[in-house]
Amino acid sequence: MVDIVICDDEVILRNGLKSWVEKSGLPLKVSGTAGNGIQALELIAAQKPFIALMDINMPGMAGLDVIEEVQKRGVDTRFIIISGHDEFQYARRACHLNVVDYLLKPIDKRELVELLKKVLEQIRKEQLTQKVFVGKEETTEEKILGYIQARFTEQQFSLGELAEAFHLSQSYVTRIIKQETGSSFSELLTRMRIDRAVSLLVENPDMKLVEIAERTGFASQHYFSRVFKEKVGFSPADYRQYIRKSSRTEQDIRR
Repeated sequence: MVDIVICDDEVILRNGLKSWVEKSGLPLKVSGTAGNGIQALELIAAQKPFIALMDINMPGMAGLDVIEEVQKRGVDTRFIIISGHDEFQYARRACHLNVVDYLLKPIDKRELVELLKKVLEQIRKEQLTQKVFVGKEETTEEKILGYIQARFTEQQFSLGELAEAFHLSQSYVTRIIKQETGSSFSELLTRMRIDRAVSLLVENPDMKLVEIAERTGFASQHYFSRVFKEKVGFSPADYRQYIRKSSRTEQDIRR
């Protein structure tokens, strides 16, 4: 089965797409859904699906921004853009961002299924030609990124410690990280910590901010709050309130 995620802020459309995919008879498994851009980024970063249906216009973070950020992180997801007619020009621009194709609203079920068939065929051909190679030996680059993933929540974790662990110079490790992620070591660390903080805010609505700061490697709640606002655009408290309001709105719509 091939994992697919669905990202759209319209609850009815999101649920409808999920139902269509599940009843399509295609070898697809819906591994998650998201109602805003930030949730979409978190979902894709965590699940690393082969395919994502992505609304181009979502609250929190625009669909194209999510795609660009996913690509920076090296996640190999095929995107199908969902767009309104008045956003067609943006959908066309998205096709330059490693986007497979786009769907215009209102979405036609048959068109969706045919497009998914095309993407699945592309994946199959890539696997046959070993462009997607499962089970290969882990490279040094992959080992370094895996080590960072395992240690990034530790406050004292440093570039020097990382380089020493692999018996490499700091400058060489820095080049590898920049090449693989497009970010410096400190930028990558901050991004990963903020991503984890977002997950904790969403999944643990009663967790104190000081505890979230500690769990994500920040030296203090004050520093955590400042960096979070710089990167996300909300303070942690305001972001948590935004998520609660979004959740209540979805529940009201379902009723």
